[in-house]
This record gives sequence, structure tokens and C-alpha cells, in this order.
Amino acid sequence: MTNELISPLSGLRRLIETNQMEASDVDFINNKDAVWSPHNKIINVTPGPAFGSELVTQFSSNQTRGMRGPGVAKFFATVREEYGKMVDLQEGGKALFYTGSGTSATEAAAGSCRTPDEENSDKKVIVTMEIGCFSNAMGNCVENLGRGVIRLEGELGDDLPLDKCKAVLEKDTDHNIKMVMAPHNETGAGVTTNPKRIRDLLHELNHPALVVIDGISSIGSMPCSMKDMGIDMLVGCSQKGIMGTPGIGMITLSPKAVQRIQESGQQMKDAGLKKGQHYLNLGKMIEAMDTLGLHIETPSNYAQFAVALDSIAIEGIDRVCDRHRECSEVYRAAVQAAGFDLVAKDLSTASNAVTAIKAPKGHGEKDIQEVLHIMYFKHAVEAAAIPGYPDMGWRLCATGGIQPQHALMASIAFLKAADEAGLPIDSEKGITAASKKYAKVVQYHRPLPGIDVYGR
Repeated sequence: MTNELISPLSGLRRLIETNQMEASDVDFINNKDAVWSPHNKIINVTPGPAFGSELVTQFSSNQTRGMRGPGVAKFFATVREEYGKMVDLQEGGKALFYTGSGTSATEAAAGSCRTPDEENSDKKVIVTMEIGCFSNAMGNCVENLGRGVIRLEGELGDDLPLDKCKAVLEKDTDHNIKMVMAPHNETGAGVTTNPKRIRDLLHELNHPALVVIDGISSIGSMPCSMKDMGIDMLVGCSQKGIMGTPGIGMITLSPKAVQRIQESGQQMKDAGLKKGQHYLNLGKMIEAMDTLGLHIETPSNYAQFAVALDSIAIEGIDRVCDRHRECSEVYRAAVQAAGFDLVAKDLSTASNAVTAIKAPKGHGEKDIQEVLHIMYFKHAVEAAAIPGYPDMGWRLCATGGIQPQHALMASIAFLKAADEAGLPIDSEKGITAASKKYAKVVQYHRPLPGIDVYGR
């Protein structure tokens, strides 16, 4: 019987009476007691949209500026400039935002610097280094744009295949290759790379190719300096380490990249050829920003993005990166002590944003999904599998606003769920290790004056 205290005006009574709010029908929950828990908050340790900033949540009702109003160009430019400072954009470079996601920014990068000699040609003009699902997607993006690409695949869990890249570039004596694309943090495998090694390789070979880096899960999660790493194009998104809401794909361009984009655009124009892209054309976006300072089309919510940048500024980017590392240390302590292996083959490249965990031998997709379902429906913790490799394992992530407290709770939920799913691990040993690591990294919190977790 419905509790008469539930207001019929809220719509909740109708949902309950018509059985639209039943317990889950997932197989493993059958015959297990479920309780109503309308106050539950899910702890989100998926790669994204990540656990957001509390400030962004509180200010999420802020209306974005209109796209053509007075002073809006200055506001947009200021937000982009502040973001450029965060990623240490080279002087004279450009920070561009697309309404979309990291994928839109990746496609903008992958389609850029097209020149007339590519028309009706099988020239290879882009190299992609692929070490997991998301860097594979980067290669797919280039391929689907119809550009000549050399796809260098590494083993899942390994670092970038730089030896293969060197061999390819050494043979490219005519310098047809315009870009080398790679991930800074491979979100699918939990491996962090060093883009500076790509820049050093190009310097060693005196090769003019641009370094194009996917920073989608690294920006705001770990140190990422375009200057120090020699990056020419850095792709990002608003909903991971930035702690914002989805909707913005960012791409920052070094002065060299800006020049190459403009030169190639002029060559295509002189040859009477189409540029290959409309909305995602970097040349058009640079021109729009340099003239009116406005977007080509409707902008995304700069107001929320500005609050996300403020969140990072208040905490301090160094502390933000330390926090991600500390959370990942809790994860690693938990799973390794319990008997799991990491996907990352070398601990020195294990990511501080994404901890990828191998399923025990003989336990595949069915068990992986059962663990995720137990975590979600019993422990109110949402984690993720490893995309593209259904039998590989799980990912526990530290991108965004996750604190060590959340990492400890997520570790306990993961190990208890694995235990209940019948995996051959020692959950108690893992929980003890996670607790000890948590005790070492946890710090006292200083809430913002005047604002508590309820926004008061």
C-alpha cells in the first residue's frame, strides 16, 4: 500500500503504484532483499562524465551567456585564455572550444593541415600510436576522414610503440607525414605516456611533423604542460579532469600548429579545393576567434566551464594532481594486495587517473559484468569495464572531484563485489591494504567559507 504521506502532486505516488520504481530485474539480484533508499548518492568512479566539482553542481543553474550579446566575446576569450594558462599553452598559441566532446576536438585535429597533394593520392600523412580502445578510436577517426594513416599498434598495457614510430619517420625522407598522434593517458588501459619523447624523436630526426596529443583524461588529472612536452595540438574535454559538465571539446594549438593550419588552408583555397570540414574546420574557427571572437555556431556553456576552472584554481592544480595520484594509490594498494593484476605492465606507466584491473584467469565478461552490477545495485558505486576488450577487466577512475574517501569506499565495494561474484581473491587483505594507504594520504579538508555541501 502506498504511504499516504507521499504527495500525489510530486508524481512519486503514481510511479510507485504503477510499478515504475521496482527493484532491478538483473539476474544476480533475484531472490535478494532490496530496500527503498531515495537518499542514496552514487559514487561515480567511471572515466566520465567524472565525479564533478561541488561548485559546478551548485552553480549548474547559471545561465550561459548569449552567443551574440554585448561583451560576450570578451567573456568567451577570457575563459579560453584561463584554460590556456592551465595547460601551459605556448605564447602566440590558440585555445579553441567546440560544442561537443573530446571526440569533436579529436576530429578537428585529425582533419586539419590537409593539402592539395593528398587529393587522389594514397600518401600517408598521419601516424597514430595506439595502445588501447581510445587511441584505437583516434586512428579510426583519421581513417574515417579518408586520410592516409599509418596505425602503429602496441600491446594493451604497454607504453607507446616509439621504436615503430622512429622506423616510420626515418623512411619519410620527403616529410609527407604531417602529424604524429598519441594519447597522454590511455583511458582504456590505464597507461600514462610521456609526449616529450615524441617531440625528442622528431628533433632527433629533424622531422617537421606536429605532435598531436589526446589529453582527454589527463588534463586536470596529472601534470600536462604543452611547453614542457613540446605539444602542438592538445585535445581535451570538459567532463573529466576539468570537473565540469559534458558539452565542450577543447583544442589548444601551438603557434607552429596555427601557422601550419593557416598555410594548408591557403593552399587548398589556391587550388580551388574544399577544406574537407565545415564546423570542425580549425582554420574557420581560428578566423572566427580572430575577427569577432565568437563561435561559428552555438557555443556550449562557458559559465559552467568557468566555474570548473575556478574549482581547480581554488584547490590548486598541483594539489588536484596529487589528489588523483593519492586516490589511484588507494586503488592500486587494494587490488594488488587482493591478488589482482594491473593491465599496465610497468608500474612506472600506471595511470594516476585510471586504474585498469585484469580479471583473474578463467573469469570473463559474465563475471566482469556481475561485479559491476553488484557494485552499483548493492554498494551504490558505479565503475566501468575495459572497452573493446570484454573479457579483460575493470576500471576504477580518479578523474574529476574524487577524494581519497571515495577511492577507499569504491575499493571496498569492488573487492566485496568480486568476493560475492565468486572471484578467487582475498578481499579482506585488499581492504586492509587500502585502509592503510588511505590513512597515509588522507588530509584535513577546509570547506569554502559560506558554502557547505548543501550550497548554504
